[in-house]
Amino acid sequence: MRCPACGFEDEGRYCSNCGGLLARETKTAPAKGSWSDRCPVCRANPLAETMSRGFLGLTSQEVYSCPGCGATFTPAGNGTFRFSRVADRSNPVWKNYSNQTLRGDEWRRIAYGGVSDARQRELDFEYALEEIQRGFVPELRVETNAVLLKRGERAVAVIPGVTLKEPRSVRTTYGGGAGPSFRIAKGVYFRTGGFVARSESHEEIKVIDSGTLTLTNRRMVFNGGKRTINFPLGKIVGMEPYRDGIAVNRDGKQRTEYYTGLDTIHLTIRVDDRSHVVPLSGMILMCMVQGLINSEE
Repeated sequence: MRCPACGFEDEGRYCSNCGGLLARETKTAPAKGSWSDRCPVCRANPLAETMSRGFLGLTSQEVYSCPGCGATFTPAGNGTFRFSRVADRSNPVWKNYSNQTLRGDEWRRIAYGGVSDARQRELDFEYALEEIQRGFVPELRVETNAVLLKRGERAVAVIPGVTLKEPRSVRTTYGGGAGPSFRIAKGVYFRTGGFVARSESHEEIKVIDSGTLTLTNRRMVFNGGKRTINFPLGKIVGMEPYRDGIAVNRDGKQRTEYYTGLDTIHLTIRVDDRSHVVPLSGMILMCMVQGLINSEE
């Protein structure tokens, strides 16, 4: 495989020339032929087009089945086929693609050792995250940077529309009368005791501010309408990613800071000749921070 960092051809997981993570390329099928020429499960026999009889033989359905392993594929329309049955349910292809509906060219690719489009997307995303963590951090700048950069510092990501949240203590008061009560009229009662109040305290995540979150190769800066937060990446002691945000714990700060609204912008991931557009998430941002810290060490 070819290393995306230096172009060196190598085998294994990492490039022996520069140490970069090698791309996970999908295997391709021969240029000519039908998807049914080779069973995607056993890869030893062609699929036979037959008619499957239903209950009491009253209904019938066209299927593609393998005479060797018993794999059965049911047409689902628009050139797609559902993997509906197999004799050996421990087969890895059944475990990965049971009851899935894929295009014929995807099943043909699987028959020659490849993967489906969705699985390839997952592999490319995993590969991209590993590359980012190793220090190959992409730049994501969607508006003019408002942060004054220091010498040797560069902006990596400028994300507008981010909401800052923090946990806050909230106290709730409950009241009630104490002592026995007596009925003095229909629907009216008199309680002999006095009023007693009790309160309970708990934490709730509250919105603090909104603004722009800037990630540089050295620090993270939040510029909001009410608050400005500025800290070196080395001060971060923990991060918890979410689909649309990230929680940051940093040295010298007791409360966790939550930055949400990251998924309003998108990042293009490129692996070999494939590209995928994904919303920015807490996982991606966390890997970017880790990659920047690793590259500075």
